[in-house]
Amino acid sequence: MAAVRAEIGWDDPRTARYYEAFCARHPRYLEANAALVERAALAPGQRVLDVAAGTGGTAEAALPWLHRQGTILCVEPAVAMRARGVARVRDRRVTWPARLPEPPARFDRILCGAAIWQLVPLGTTLARLAVLLAPGGALCFNVPSLYLGQPDEPGGGRDPHLLELPALLGEGRVAEAPAGERLPDADGLDAMLAEAGLRPRRSAARFRLTQAAYRDWLKIPLMTNFLLPDLDPDARARRIDAAYARADAESWRWEAWTIWTAWAR
Repeated sequence: MAAVRAEIGWDDPRTARYYEAFCARHPRYLEANAALVERAALAPGQRVLDVAAGTGGTAEAALPWLHRQGTILCVEPAVAMRARGVARVRDRRVTWPARLPEPPARFDRILCGAAIWQLVPLGTTLARLAVLLAPGGALCFNVPSLYLGQPDEPGGGRDPHLLELPALLGEGRVAEAPAGERLPDADGLDAMLAEAGLRPRRSAARFRLTQAAYRDWLKIPLMTNFLLPDLDPDARARRIDAAYARADAESWRWEAWTIWTAWAR
């Protein structure tokens, strides 16, 4: 009998549950968002658009910079993620539409934390966001540098590249590579931003990714759709825990992020 496929997207309560559990236990997105908003040069009173806002982590990082007069429009199309964000970020300065606004709406900053590569076709997305920037505004986003073809530096432990866990999960299975638009390298992204009429500036940040954090990140269903499509999220989590028990829990590696601040001309 053929295996039942259980490919799960962002608009699923189980995805939101595992994502929130990850964020509650590990600082990966907290650190990435802090570095992103620091590079965004936010200021009191600015109007901010948060694209693919998820459950509100990027907005939470940005709010202290805006003081009482600033506002954030958190655009999140996935109902399950947006519901979590609305419940968690209870602030009068934040609103939660499901779709991007249309011109003549203008924003001083557009933020996109850990999501820009999912908004395909990317060139079309960047062009659409560029027209929503006010004069002197900036589009600010981050990408794990590994996604740009830049290998992460090894960390420590028996498994300093964190390769054991996916290898153990894949035993006896054939992974199906996820289809989709391939992300360009950093220079290619610069070119796409320039084509959209923006002046890109790049910076970098680096954080430790532990084996335990990697384990819980893999429990977010989207991260294993290509490897464990026949299992529901809870069954995947049990399999991941079993594999983790065989891996080196003390191992960790560096994770680099590339951060763009792309200014309107």
